[in-house]
Amino acid sequence: MSQETRIEYKTAWRSFYGLFSLMILILILACAGSIWGPLNTGAKLKWMWIVVAIIEVVIFLSIAVKRATMSLILKDDPERPENQEVEYIVCHPLKLFTEFRVSKEIGLTKIADIDVKQNAIQTILNIGDVLISSPGTSEKEVRAKNIPAPKDVRDEIQKHARKYTMRQQPSAQNPDAAPVL
Repeated sequence: MSQETRIEYKTAWRSFYGLFSLMILILILACAGSIWGPLNTGAKLKWMWIVVAIIEVVIFLSIAVKRATMSLILKDDPERPENQEVEYIVCHPLKLFTEFRVSKEIGLTKIADIDVKQNAIQTILNIGDVLISSPGTSEKEVRAKNIPAPKDVRDEIQKHARKYTMRQQPSAQNPDAAPVL
């Protein structure tokens, strides 16, 4: 009896470093403006802080929505071939009537290549983009952005995919043997 594997990867919180930095910058500017600026009168100061609070909440909600609407899911159920895949799901909250939810599945036996892309900041934060393609395609079909520990994710997917590709390849000792399914 085999064990089913289902691992879900989400965008890392630390990948929103730019937006978190913007939130901090807005707070610093608001503090400086309230101390030294022309808005240091009571009513103006109150409205400035209300606007700052609204901006901060909107930025944080956009971060939470972006993180919640993306999933890279590794499914591996040895007893059910339809559940041996990598699925990428992304929702676009502003595209309610066109492409609200986009899902792409690639079977574990169909994975040709898995790449990891990281810029300098992503390398420092140990986040990156996981790019997956299947045979016969010139471009990457799945582009999961800002995944934590992307090399570990790649290795995990490859480990599960290797289980099925090893079974389907003829052995080196007997190349004429039929693949084991």
